[in-house]
Amino acid sequence: MVLATPLLSDAAVLSSSASPEGLPVSNLQNRAISQVWRTIATTAYVVADLGAAKAINLIALLGHNGSSRSYARIRGASTEAGLTGTPGYDSGNLPFRSHQTGYDAAWAAGVTNEQYGALATNHFIRFLTAAQTWRFWRIDITDPLASFIDVGRLYLSSAFQPQSNMSYGLQEGIGDPSRVGITKAGRISSRENPKRRYAELGLDFLSETEARDGLFDIEWAQGVTRDVLLIPDPDAGAYLQKRTIYGRMSQLNPALSTYFGIYEKTLRIEEITR
Repeated sequence: MVLATPLLSDAAVLSSSASPEGLPVSNLQNRAISQVWRTIATTAYVVADLGAAKAINLIALLGHNGSSRSYARIRGASTEAGLTGTPGYDSGNLPFRSHQTGYDAAWAAGVTNEQYGALATNHFIRFLTAAQTWRFWRIDITDPLASFIDVGRLYLSSAFQPQSNMSYGLQEGIGDPSRVGITKAGRISSRENPKRRYAELGLDFLSETEARDGLFDIEWAQGVTRDVLLIPDPDAGAYLQKRTIYGRMSQLNPALSTYFGIYEKTLRIEEITR
């Protein structure tokens, strides 16, 4: 599992391709994922200046409207000019919908359902097993089927990943706060509210460093009001969209010191939909 915060990208200085009034690139630093950054074109880019070189192992653009043929490219460099000249890191072109394994015409010819695994909005996620340390980052987006590109949230993060994975018993579900009543005549009267995904998981073999320098710092910074990104399995493939939760920690549970140098922690993450 991977748990990330947007602290680094929220503190960055952002610039981008042109956007219409009211939908600026600064919306990528807003918790409200439905308040998007928009570019009215088939191509777009965003550049983040972190102010200094910092270790990054997760790059994500969340809640986007990219089609099944859209793709993106990530580059990192020590100078802004180096992003397009001599980048220190270059991902090459990747599917903008991160549950896909391809995006071009040759790929589409062998796929019977291009929408399989997709949601109403999708995520672009790149998790790096080895962190990259650069001051400037650039993400280029191309969608040949779009007349405009919308993105809801940017994450450039030094994400937390424990040495021992979550324990058996992971719960992933859908919460539905809708209200249902039945009239005297037996008719169902309902008020439908937006559904939200959630995940509950246990980490039973944390080191003291992971408990105190990892999860403690995340809880202290984000609490129950600010957003986090939970990826139960970065290698989930076609299920990555359905399993990844952009949300908040709905409760802060204590870390339990079960044995000398071994700690336990339970997490519950509830989705933010707007």
